[in-house]
Amino acid sequence: MALAEVEKVQVVAHSDVKMELLSSLQESGLIQLEEATLEEFDLVSSSTEATELEHTLHRLKHALDYFSQEEEKGFLKKLFAQKPSLPRQKRQEVLGFDYQSVLDELEKLEAEKSEILSEIKFLDRERDFLYPLQELSLPVSSVESTDSTEIVLASLPLSQLENLQKLAEEEAIWFEVIHQDKRQIRLLVFYPKQEKIQIEQNLEELDFSHVYFTEPIKSVAEPKDRVKDIMEKIGKKIEEKREEVEALDRARRRLAVEREKIMLVHDVLLNEREKILSSRLLGETERVFYLEGWIRSFDIERLKSYLQSFSENIQLYFRSPLPEEDPPSILENPKPSKPFEVVTKLYGLPQRGSLDPTLPLAPFFFIFVGLCVSEAGYGLIVTILSLLYIKLAKPKGGLLLFLKLLTLLGISTVILGTLVGGWLGFPIRQLMILDPLRDPLSFLILALALGFIQVWFGTLLKLIDGLKNKLILQSIFVQGGWLLLLPSLVLYFLTRHNFWGILSLVGAAGIVFFASPSRNPLARFFGGLYSLYDISRYLADVLSYSRLLALGLATSVIAMVVNTLCQTALDIPWIGWLLAALIFLGGHLFNLAISYLGGFVHSMRLQFVEFFSKFFRSGGKPFKPFEMESKFVEFI
Repeated sequence: MALAEVEKVQVVAHSDVKMELLSSLQESGLIQLEEATLEEFDLVSSSTEATELEHTLHRLKHALDYFSQEEEKGFLKKLFAQKPSLPRQKRQEVLGFDYQSVLDELEKLEAEKSEILSEIKFLDRERDFLYPLQELSLPVSSVESTDSTEIVLASLPLSQLENLQKLAEEEAIWFEVIHQDKRQIRLLVFYPKQEKIQIEQNLEELDFSHVYFTEPIKSVAEPKDRVKDIMEKIGKKIEEKREEVEALDRARRRLAVEREKIMLVHDVLLNEREKILSSRLLGETERVFYLEGWIRSFDIERLKSYLQSFSENIQLYFRSPLPEEDPPSILENPKPSKPFEVVTKLYGLPQRGSLDPTLPLAPFFFIFVGLCVSEAGYGLIVTILSLLYIKLAKPKGGLLLFLKLLTLLGISTVILGTLVGGWLGFPIRQLMILDPLRDPLSFLILALALGFIQVWFGTLLKLIDGLKNKLILQSIFVQGGWLLLLPSLVLYFLTRHNFWGILSLVGAAGIVFFASPSRNPLARFFGGLYSLYDISRYLADVLSYSRLLALGLATSVIAMVVNTLCQTALDIPWIGWLLAALIFLGGHLFNLAISYLGGFVHSMRLQFVEFFSKFFRSGGKPFKPFEMESKFVEFI
């Protein structure tokens, strides 16, 4: 239940080995670097820049994003895809690959493609502009005013067509409708030049607007070309441009064969950047540099072994944390309870000197999720899928820990689902020790009893934590009083035996006389008496465990409802078997998902609110070792 012991490590070394030493520390992943104390030793901070490296990483990431888009993978292939591996000692060899030329070529192809796509977009807009004018019978070059006549293309709201016809009867205007849609019409209009001013004023009142051919359209138009001819030319040009784009895409896809090498280079340079950024935490003079950080006591010998090659150039110093220092919290638990660290970390890490709650919560969380889901079939499915993914995908780190937790919770559900639930909605009554559907009261009593045990155990842990922190009287008489009062009170109400009543009074007396820190006897007494009101909080905490009954019943009932619907569907002629299969598969998968989600969340809540509140002090800092990072590559 204790946290791993950590020590402050201090390193003084010659400047010539600075980057090599940082590389070795990064490969070891044993130290969390801290900003060096500069003033005390009259040091200056390192000012190494990584701007160029940042730019290269950005280019590499952009290239990998493109290669990922081009890569064709099915869902299962993506799910079980594994990172390429690279020995840590060979990471510098990767930089011998001429990745700059690949990036330059890829960026050149992208720039060409972007330019061509812009041209295609422009041509598409030109073609869209010409579409309403494609029925124009005159060549494009003919739509030009003469010395005596204005010849114009125009757009007019459809609602103004009748007014235009009236105006044409009054004025010397001739027009032809070229195109008409729901709102607008396109026109070819003729009118005398000598009456231009008056006619255009009248036309403006009708929301008449001129339409002009753009210069690019005029430039491709031959003397006899009509609008349709120009649209055909634009269409051919668009096709040519699209063929150019396809050629560029083929060229870029050929570069994708270098994807794995680019991935290796990216992660190697990523770690080079982290090494440079971490060097800013060091303090240095002209000839030496100084670094400090935190290390697990268990790893000190490993660190010495790792840095053996630098023994002539460095000095290592180790010491325990000072009272004013705040070292990182590292959870250290036996292998079976290690996956339950996922739950602890979701709440927060323990403070220095506090208890690690992982081991105490593990058996309770294991049981509670099993009771909440209470379907052995679901547990078997989750266990098999988790083990298969661990075997085939070989995940690491937090994902591996979570999958191991799912495996354990699946096993819990198989065991408890068989004893108090069923298999996919079909209970095996010969193996059941309790049927919640027939005897929910017994299940409720079981849930409340488990809750009482965990709440009482949390109080015991608070007593242990208090003794560890030298709060002797408070721990023995107050926490010890609650430990004595709570079970004695329950046993007294059950048996009415005076012995348990006397023990209850003894426990209550310890709380009354030692709960208040006041030195005034009267204030101390009444303060302690008020502390006895906390018994209502204990009662509320225990009643919270009734959710185990509610969730367990819900899962079993929904599973049975799904089976009933399947049985009903089977009576439908011809397609009944298909509907039944779909209902069975979909219904149970849905029930599995919501049951595990509910079971996980509510069991977690019981730990966080009812259990941790008794003894746990969170607020510890996570241990963040200076180590190799890997986005695309697995360093081995």
